[in-house]
Order: sequence, then structure tokens, then C-alpha cells
Amino acid sequence: MDSHDGLVAPRGARDLLPPACRRRRELVRALVDTFERWGYEPVATPLVESFETLGRGLSEADRARCVRFIEAGSGELVALRSDVTPQIARMIARRLGGELAADAVHRFCYAADVVRQPTAEREQTEHHQVGVELVGDADPAADVELVALADEALRTLGLVTHRIDLAHGRIANAMVEALELTRDGVAAVHGRLARKDRSGVIAVLAEHGVVGPRADAIATLCDLYGPPTLLRRAVAVLGQAADRSHGLAELQAVVEGLANGPHADVCSRITVDLGEVRGFDYYTGLRVRVWAPGIHRPIVRGGRYDHLLARYGEPRPATGFAIDLDALEAALGDTGRESTQRAGHIVGLAPGCADAEGRRRAAALAAARREAGERAWVQIAPIAGPEAGSAAGAAELALARARSVAEAADADALSWIEPDGQGGLRVVHSTRTAAGWRTIAPESEEP
Repeated sequence: MDSHDGLVAPRGARDLLPPACRRRRELVRALVDTFERWGYEPVATPLVESFETLGRGLSEADRARCVRFIEAGSGELVALRSDVTPQIARMIARRLGGELAADAVHRFCYAADVVRQPTAEREQTEHHQVGVELVGDADPAADVELVALADEALRTLGLVTHRIDLAHGRIANAMVEALELTRDGVAAVHGRLARKDRSGVIAVLAEHGVVGPRADAIATLCDLYGPPTLLRRAVAVLGQAADRSHGLAELQAVVEGLANGPHADVCSRITVDLGEVRGFDYYTGLRVRVWAPGIHRPIVRGGRYDHLLARYGEPRPATGFAIDLDALEAALGDTGRESTQRAGHIVGLAPGCADAEGRRRAAALAAARREAGERAWVQIAPIAGPEAGSAAGAAELALARARSVAEAADADALSWIEPDGQGGLRVVHSTRTAAGWRTIAPESEEP
């Protein structure tokens, strides 16, 4: 059996090696910086949450996807964080009137990993997110802010091909609920609407005795997808069937707020989808999804969830979104912002020099470079292979390998500690140029 058998990440999880991890760090930093410029303050929630508390904010289907276990000692049923928004709702409800002012609008941002049991073969288990929540403002202007913020955050990273889909959680749902279908009937209609299957919607409704104008109105939702200008047509086509939910008016207010504000260019990237019914069940108003060409899942999901905090005892309006970092990285490809990782300075120890004195001197050299503002660390020489042939060949090969290690670590300087031939040590400095490594004359004094 191969010694590496079984050494794979679980289904739906993956490792990030240094270049990918560095780029992820830069993305998170840039996004959070953008959020903070808009007044959003950072918060963090625990990875482990009481299942009862977390589940209070989730649908039955989403509760089933939680990774649950019994906490040692307490015997309490707990779960790994599967969604940050219910946690922030819990955090706010618990602290309003204390650390958080009860009469203020609160803006929070976060970077967090969430875990959900996959429901499909290729679906991820881990989801890496950066997001925002705006709590306490029911006006459509708050939703306008969220859409504009999401757009600016993505454009700041260099993404210019994205499309923003706007929907409203109550338009389609209110029209379907008015038909008083069975639970299975509602699910079947939602499934056809999600696929924009007009004939399928008509067929399902016919099976449940819904025909004529009422069925036609529901089926028409499949066609109401396109530029914001179709909202005027939607009012005429749907009429009172949609007016009951006030969803069309609210969606129109958001579009107009964007068009008449400082971020009017966002409208050129917007489509509206009046038949959208998918997603977390806590959304009550505007729904936002951002897509990019070639990416099979949204890079941004969010919307208004005015009823969620009431489940935690503090009813107040809220809206927010989360950015899927894996989807964002795939969308950016090679066009995203380059890592700003500083170049490094490696202090290498030649073979036979890694005794107490050699390590002391190497540590002092590295500390001096860090004091000067550089990245610096000590690297023990790689073991020379049999091809070295001699002690001199081994030292030369070790230096070459140390330079290779420096290149892989994006270091542009190497301080090489080697024997001086008189029982002591000397330092040879090298710098990396476009033409390769250049050696500077040895020096014997401490830095």
C-alpha cells in the first residue's frame, strides 16, 4: 500500500499552500479595508455554537446540514458554525442596551469559515467568507448601500466582469402562497421557477387544480428576468397578484436609489429576477446574488432579513451579504490584485555549521534584518546528495539548494554562513537579480 494512502483532505475540503494562502490573506485584507472605509466594524463569532441557538435562525433543511456533536463535559448538543448571520443576530440581541446601543444602526463586517454537510458530490464542506451586516435600518437606502458596497469591493480587487442579480423574497413567494398549495406542490412550483421552466410551472399548477389567469401569472415570473427596465412591465403584467407583497415597489425603490445616487454606474451591471425563490428562508425582502463568467456558483449572496433578529428576541430590520472567497478567487483568475508580500532575507547555515555558535550567529543576523524591516529567518542547509562528490562539492551544492529554497520563498537575499578555513565562520551575502544570484564579498563581522 502507498504510504500516502488516506492522507487526503475530507470530501469538500482542501489545503492552501503558501502562494494561495498569501493571496487569500491579501484578498481578505483588501475586502475588510473596503468595508471599514464604509463604516463597518470588525466582529468575530465562535466556530462552535449551541445547536439550539444556531438552528433558531435556520430552516429545517439548513439545520440538517449542520455538523453536530455532543460537547464533552456539558452534554450539550453543539454544532460547527454553518452560517454567520444567525450568530451575529444572537450576538446583537444579547448585547443591545449594553455594549451595543439599542437605538443605533450597527454596521459589522467579518471574515469566517463555515462548515455545512454537502448535498451534492462536488459541493464544498468548508466555505470561506467575508461579509457585512447592516442592522437597524429598514429603508431601501440601506439595501442600496449594500449593493453599492458589494460592487465597489469587487471592483477594488480588479473584477470587472461580474453581474449583479437582484430579486425580492416576497414577490414569487407571496404569489405562490396565495394559491394554498400543499407543501409538495409549493416545492414543485419553486423547483420549476428556479429553472425558468414556464411549461413546467403550468403543468405542476394544473396537477393541483390551478389554471387560467392565476397559473399564467405564476408562469410569467419565469420570463421576468432582465434589465431593471422590465420592472415597469412587471407591474403591468402581474398587477394585483404581486402588489400584495409590496415587493415590486421595494425592488423598484432600490433600483431607483442606485440610479439616482453616487453609484449609478452599478445599474449597468444589474439584472432583476422576479421568479427567484432559492436560498436561506430568513430573507424577507431584497435578494442579492453576484455572478461572474465561468463560475458555477454566486460569488456574493445576501439580502434583507427583517424577521431573523425577532427569532432571538430583538425584532429589528437588517440586511447583509457574504462573499465566497473560493468563488471570488476563481473569478479573478490571474487578473486579481498581486500579493504585497515583502521580499525575504534568508540566513543559511552551510553543512557542519549548525552548532550552537552557528545557530547563535544566524539568529543574530536574522534578528538584525527584521529590525531593519525585512522578513528574515534561519534556514538549515539542505542535506547534500551523493552527487556532491567532495566536501567542497557538498558545500557548493548546499549553497545552490539554499538559493533554490530562497527563490521558492520569494526571498531576494541570502546570508550564507560557512567555515572560514581557520576554525571560525564567515558570512557571504548574495542578492537575487533578474540575471540570477550575485555574490557579495564575504564579511566576518557581526551585523
